[in-house]
Amino acid sequence: MENSSVSFTSNICFVDRIAYNKIKKRNSIGFWHDVPNILKADEFYSEGIKTCTGGGVVIPFKEAEGFHFWDDMTNKKKFPDIVNSLFRFVKNPQRALLVGSKKLDDSPYSIEQFERFKKVFTERIKNVSLFEKHRYENSQTHYIYSLDNDTWTLFSEYKKGNNMRYNQVKSLKALKECFENISIADGDRLFINNKEIMKADAPELFK
Repeated sequence: MENSSVSFTSNICFVDRIAYNKIKKRNSIGFWHDVPNILKADEFYSEGIKTCTGGGVVIPFKEAEGFHFWDDMTNKKKFPDIVNSLFRFVKNPQRALLVGSKKLDDSPYSIEQFERFKKVFTERIKNVSLFEKHRYENSQTHYIYSLDNDTWTLFSEYKKGNNMRYNQVKSLKALKECFENISIADGDRLFINNKEIMKADAPELFK
């Protein structure tokens, strides 16, 4: 019998491009319809989350699956089936992470898709961390997950204007500039550039 009083903590680590590229990656998840959009594995990764919604659901140190869903009309029509598939692979997940979406005229389903996933997840999963709505047109997030240490490693970058350089999320300020809404689930630990961000540093993020 499982001890329901045991509380697990997920690590969420934002790193720069150099650190991200050094990590060995296994089990890619893509967003095109001819590649796996959902994958249950001990390790997985997905890249180029822009207007899409990505993330994963986890039973720490036991089961995990990742996903990356394109915000197109096909996935809009299939949303109930997608949700059923997610909860068929990992039943009764304890923790989850959602990242992505962007407000663009040519991506009308982006925000809606993220909000639909957020509603389902917050109703079914007790602890959900959110990195919602990239602020800038030129922005994206990559992630890697390892069940072995229950750690999400993310690399996010954004460019405020077409003629400006990309900023990488290497500080709390940059994280807040990159996403419009951030919510760290109870018990999750947030690290940026190897520094842990405590609730005292940003109480508005730890909801």
